[in-house]
Amino acid sequence: MKNLFFLGLFCSIFSVSAQLLQPGFDKAEYLETLRVNQRVFVDPDKWDTLTGVPAPQHYRLEYRSPEVAFDNRWDLWMHTGKPLATIAIRGTVRTEVSFMANLYAAMIPATGELQLEDNWLFEYKLAQHPQAAVQVGWFIGLAYMSGSILTKIDSCYQQGVRDFILTGHSQGGAICFMLTAYLENLRLAGKLPADIRFKTYCSAGPKPGNLHFAYDYEHLTRGGWAFNVVSPLDWVPDVPFSIQTVDDLTRVNPFKDVNKVLKKQKLPQQIAFKIAYDELSRPAKKAQRNYERYLGNMVERAVKKQLPGLATPEYISSNYYVRTGTTVVLYPDAEYYQKFPEVDAAATVWYHHVIEPYYFLAEKY
Repeated sequence: MKNLFFLGLFCSIFSVSAQLLQPGFDKAEYLETLRVNQRVFVDPDKWDTLTGVPAPQHYRLEYRSPEVAFDNRWDLWMHTGKPLATIAIRGTVRTEVSFMANLYAAMIPATGELQLEDNWLFEYKLAQHPQAAVQVGWFIGLAYMSGSILTKIDSCYQQGVRDFILTGHSQGGAICFMLTAYLENLRLAGKLPADIRFKTYCSAGPKPGNLHFAYDYEHLTRGGWAFNVVSPLDWVPDVPFSIQTVDDLTRVNPFKDVNKVLKKQKLPQQIAFKIAYDELSRPAKKAQRNYERYLGNMVERAVKKQLPGLATPEYISSNYYVRTGTTVVLYPDAEYYQKFPEVDAAATVWYHHVIEPYYFLAEKY
């Protein structure tokens, strides 16, 4: 019995020590993802022209996917000394099609089916909670890339790779939230090997979905396995616009069916409370319907010209987007403002959002 105990203890210790990725925010890991992410945006023959962020220290580019959907693309980078891979999702590029994914900000269920093309029905599960929902434009990008990502994960696994870092900056970070949820749910369902480990560094990521998706994601990645790194001077983590209505509250909340509460009041009080309630709740509901109309139905017409075979699930009547995951804040100091003075910020909305200021702050973290 003693021998079996020590054998089990040895195997447990060996398993932990053999695992390359460890929980918790690792500054060196994040800096390396920024070095990789800067190069995801640029063709390799132009890497020598890049400034502000040095080249990756431990990774080489193994594979670059073709562009799909909204000019989405991803890279596979392999560690030069360890069986460790990084999957990096490219963010928004300067094309109308790429920015369309950001504008297509209606919500769809986090579990369901998405018709990508006439002969391509994509089944997906990003959350356990039935009310979880995500932004449709970014999810479409993930759906189109998912097949090649899974193929490369399988190829790496066959070569002995068990540890994967998932990363993306800006729109790439938004998609990375969903990629993490997608892969972790596949693993839970037994469709990916149980010994695969994913660690996520979203960078400058916007809000990917509603509160139920955030709860689910944070439960999936609990214990220090996923981070969103943001700068308080960057506007991108503020979007999409959030509108909370009474319908977004948890199911058992007392405002869900206010009429039952009002019936217990005397008639004059019923009338007064009902008027006050309508005045408070109606503007938010109207705003939500307008956002769904413009950022859902109207943008969808342009999307259909780009992706004629696309058919999305019915939109969720909600715009309750929330900040998701464990947030690491890169807080600017006096030295930052000397290098990136506020007076220059008016020149471009991307001034504090691009990778160089993030890299500068991360080095000081």
